[in-house]
Amino acid sequence: MIKPEFFDTINYSICQAVNEYLGVQSKAFFMKVGEYHLDEALQRGMLTIEADEEPLEVLIKIAKYLESTGYMKTISITKLSEKEAIVEMRGVSVTESSAKLLGEGKHPSHFMTNMMFAALKRLGVQADLRDMEYDVKEARFKEYWKIL
Repeated sequence: MIKPEFFDTINYSICQAVNEYLGVQSKAFFMKVGEYHLDEALQRGMLTIEADEEPLEVLIKIAKYLESTGYMKTISITKLSEKEAIVEMRGVSVTESSAKLLGEGKHPSHFMTNMMFAALKRLGVQADLRDMEYDVKEARFKEYWKIL
């Protein structure tokens, strides 16, 4: 098992290098990483997505997949409607690296977010995401998602 602190350090190092080499294109690069991650997880049978699945159900599957990998300790998704949900993550393994990168004005990896956007893209759907609150000390993040 890889320790979260090690993964957080590797995440920072990779993101730092990507930002240094790609600058403003870093965000697009990490979006592409989300697409490849989704492809690999599907191909390896770690995740399944059906073309007729509801978008929020797909987001829940991805969240549970990432929770099962140790990327985060827990995640809860509260549906507000068929097109809106609150996503709350606790114990995110890349909290410190992400906060440090954002503090430096750089793009973090956003593994979950980019994977979710990639899945929605496959379904021909777009979404709006808004950060609601976060606590770096507790490694807790809360987001509002709306399927467009």
